[in-house]
Amino acid sequence: DQTGPSANAGAVGRWESAFAKAAPPLLYAVRLWAAVCLALFVAFWLELDNPFWAGTSAAIVCQLQLGASLRKGWFRIIGTVVGATLSVVLTACFPQDRIAFLLLLAFWCGICAFAATMFRNFASYSAALAGYTAAIIAADNLGATGGASSDVFLLAVTRASEICIGIACAGIVLAGTDLGGARRRLAE
Repeated sequence: DQTGPSANAGAVGRWESAFAKAAPPLLYAVRLWAAVCLALFVAFWLELDNPFWAGTSAAIVCQLQLGASLRKGWFRIIGTVVGATLSVVLTACFPQDRIAFLLLLAFWCGICAFAATMFRNFASYSAALAGYTAAIIAADNLGATGGASSDVFLLAVTRASEICIGIACAGIVLAGTDLGGARRRLAE
């Protein structure tokens, strides 16, 4: 018969063990939720064209460790800025020649794909991001007739702003809620 204090202590121990195992994933989920909500709030408050990019970026850069999240966010900013800049430069160089524009855009995407296979970790991610950021801005840039639009600079700045807002919001939430568990885990 296990109806004494030892049975209750075993049940309490099991609950404490289950909570200790569930706490890090729950904390991560709450931090992710808060980062995405903050990014969407700021993007909607600023009345950006596509605020979902801010929320998506906040979700993408959220990692369990603060350092990994900040590093991924830094490389995401680099890739976005490089891709957006190239899209503006291509549009400025070939405003009336859509064949040359599309060929050089395809060449740029190929270079980025090659770089993504050569680099490792977040640098690889940044190279791939530079390619598809240029392609996304170019897709928004080309109108119904296939010609370049004069709004490419505004499109590039808006997209880069939305990405940076998401990364900044994720960094703020993650840094503000970091409990410093990495040092303790390393010590153990």
